[in-house]
Formats: sequence, C-alpha cells, structure tokens
Amino acid sequence: MKITPLIASTFTSDGGTLFGLVPKTLWSRLMTPDENNQVPQNANSLLVTLDDGRLGLIETGCGPASRFTEKERERNGLGPGWPLLETLASLGIAPEQIEFVVCTHAHWDHIGGLLAGTPSEPTRAFPKATLYLHAQEWKDATSGDPLLYKAYPRDLIDPVASLYADSITTSKSTEVDVVPGVSLVHTSGHTTGHCLVRLHGEAIELDHPDSIFFFPPRQVLYLGDLAPTRHHLRLVYGTGYDIFPLDTRRWKHRNLPDLARDKVPVFFPHDPDLFGTTLSPHPKLEFAPDKPLRIEFLPGKVPPTANA
Repeated sequence: MKITPLIASTFTSDGGTLFGLVPKTLWSRLMTPDENNQVPQNANSLLVTLDDGRLGLIETGCGPASRFTEKERERNGLGPGWPLLETLASLGIAPEQIEFVVCTHAHWDHIGGLLAGTPSEPTRAFPKATLYLHAQEWKDATSGDPLLYKAYPRDLIDPVASLYADSITTSKSTEVDVVPGVSLVHTSGHTTGHCLVRLHGEAIELDHPDSIFFFPPRQVLYLGDLAPTRHHLRLVYGTGYDIFPLDTRRWKHRNLPDLARDKVPVFFPHDPDLFGTTLSPHPKLEFAPDKPLRIEFLPGKVPPTANA
C-alpha cells in the first residue's frame, strides 16, 4: 500500500470554535487569528494506492470554489479553484480512477469534495467510487434532525445522498475493513458516528520526503476530528463542535500513550503546517511531534497568497 498526503482544500474557521473550552489567551499562541478571529486550516486528504492497484481517498475536503457563493467563500476563507482535483490531475489521476472514498464523518469540510458542479446543478465528483461511512453517522446526517441542521446542511447532504445512492456502504461495526488494509474505527466524540481511519499492512509506503525518518510503519492512523491539528493532542483541547467531548478525551487518554510508545504515525485533517507525525511524551504538551511530515513538501502545496 502506498499513501500520498494531499491538500484537498484551504479554508478558515473561528479560532474559538476550533479550540472549544481553551481560552483565547492560550490557543492564540498556537494559531494566530486574523482581525475576525479566523485561523487558517487545511482539509488534508490521503490518496491510497492498494497493492492491487486500486486508488482511493481518505476524505475529500470542502469541494470546488464554484460550489459556493461569493459570500460563503469569503466567510469561510476558501481558496480558489479545487486543490484536490488539481493535485490529482498533476499526478496523472482522473476522478474516474478513484474507486473508494472513506470519510471519518459527514461534515462539509470532509465530504464536500464528493460533489462537483454548481449549487444549483451538483454532479458526482467521483463517478466510480464507493463511499464508506459509519452507519450512525449517515443516519444522523440524513435524519433531518433540526438539532443537527447546521452540522449536516441539506444543500450538501441531499445531493450526496441522491447522487451516491447506489454507492454508499455503511457499517455498524466498531472496526471494519472497508477495503483490504483500510479500516473504519468507530470513536464517537466529534459526532456520534465519528470514526478514525486505520491503514495497515506489511509494507506501507509513505509517499513524502520526510518519510525517510520513519521506520517502515505497519499501521498509520488518520485521526479525523479527534485531533484536527497537532495542538489538539492535549487531553482537554477539543473543538467546540464535539457532540461528546468526553468521548474524545477518553479516546486520547486511552490510546495516545500506546501510539507514542509504538511510534505509530498519526495524521491530522486540518493542520495547516504539519500533516502527520509520530509522537513522544512531553512534560508540558502531554504529547509532541517528533518526526513530522511537513506540509511544505506535499504535492499541490497551495502558496500562502492563494487565499488572498
């Protein structure tokens, strides 16, 4: 299996919601907000090449700028174009070649890239892909529950449900291999059906210059919004969007010590500077990156001026 990190989208969000209960005096030392309290984020994705040659994606980001109004693009700091498809094209990969997409949950910045076209005429971005999600996540996303309408906007969920109706596969299992070597692991926390993605196998190749500092891993974890950035490794650092914040903390308390001991690479969905890393215990930070996969070496790196 080969794993290639990609930037699917660039955007901004309110720093207070990204860091939840953490006071601004603390989080602003980690990520500098602009005059509107917005901080930069990526929607980071993984291109997965299976041993049999099949191609898939872990997460799809926000989708193309063309699917958003000018007001929405400005409010969310969305970069121009469509970094995910532009990067795939630079690698010689067409959307039709993507055979599976695995998503940790169904928020707009994780599944928005399933759609192409315009708001009035959405189309399927990956016409031959099977979409994998946890059953509880898809149930909540499609429920129409008024308490969740901001988390799962109808103008996103309804087209995805319609266009991928024959291609959505869900599971209620705690852990399930959706394709060989790619597992959805239910965690709860950020959403009821939130999952991390575990990639595992005898020979995992990390397609990144910094991977020379890693022992060849037998597994890597894409953490989803259990830890959207490296700053969220600390136990009480969670997002304001977490439905079950104690589940997020329990997962970190239970699993991060073992991941640090075993030097398992972990990947962050929204860190604008660090795509992933192995971990070391730290007396102040609890856990700190020790072998980083730096964003500046990713395919399709978006220049800092692109969001201006």
